[in-house]
Amino acid sequence: MIKDIAASGNAGILSFIQALNINKINQIVSSIARKFSKFSTIVKPFSRFSTEGKIGVLGILCIILMAVFAPMITIYPPQKITGDSLEPPGPGHILGTDELGMDIWSQICYGARMSLTIGLAVAFAAGFGGGALGILAGYMGGHIDQGLMRIIDVTMALPGFPLLIVISAFLGPSILNVIFVLVLFSWAKPARIARSQTLSLKKNNYIVAARNYGAKPFYLLWRHIFPEVMPVLLVLVIGISSHAIIAEAGLAFLGLGDPTSKSWGMMLNHATGFRSIYFTPYWQWWLLPPLFMLIFLLLCLAFISRDMERILDPKLKIKKGF
Repeated sequence: MIKDIAASGNAGILSFIQALNINKINQIVSSIARKFSKFSTIVKPFSRFSTEGKIGVLGILCIILMAVFAPMITIYPPQKITGDSLEPPGPGHILGTDELGMDIWSQICYGARMSLTIGLAVAFAAGFGGGALGILAGYMGGHIDQGLMRIIDVTMALPGFPLLIVISAFLGPSILNVIFVLVLFSWAKPARIARSQTLSLKKNNYIVAARNYGAKPFYLLWRHIFPEVMPVLLVLVIGISSHAIIAEAGLAFLGLGDPTSKSWGMMLNHATGFRSIYFTPYWQWWLLPPLFMLIFLLLCLAFISRDMERILDPKLKIKKGF
């Protein structure tokens, strides 16, 4: 009798333990499923990209990895003389050396940092900063809106690149000065588009009802208007980053970039400044690599911008592919 009671008790304990294990397993499985569902929400927009858009995303990831892990994938520092002058590509130097004997592959990898840093800094400062000003002006209206619009009109009417050259030459060659000048001439377009979007959004019935029920301006801007304008700003940010990278390369090519930094534009400046570059085979490993990387980066950004505009704006009927 006692043995039967003990056996039944042990069976009950075992069943209780199994129930606990099953509950734990269910919790673990549900947590993993939630994580994978979050991951799928991130990957889902990528699946809607065209073939060119996916190539653009992979290309940008490769350039980012090349910039981040530049010390690991290069042998020599970019500003150190490590070989003979104008040494052709070989086992010691994958892409050869420049006129001073500096490794070109190292300059390419570290130059990616400069292009990405300037592109992202200008894009976020001008895109989201100008967008925030446009949203605020469009919502407030009145003299603030009119004053901002006059400033935007003047900024967009000015010739951009000639003034970039003049102001950069006046301020001096510096990375911060280049970023400041590029932001100064890039914020007007996002501000204008964000203002127009805000003017149409603030007339919606749900925003008018929320305002009548006592919703604060900050709440309306943060919870309703800014999320609606964000997709447009994301597309503009990519376009601004492309423009910033081209402008920085152009300023560096003209000798107005930071001479202490190794950027692709400065590499082009040094290569084209060499007198016999076009009469010798040196252009094959000195001029082409930075030019190819600039074109590749800009094409990747263009493909991503086109697909993001198609995905975020369903009114656009853009076919996939070329």
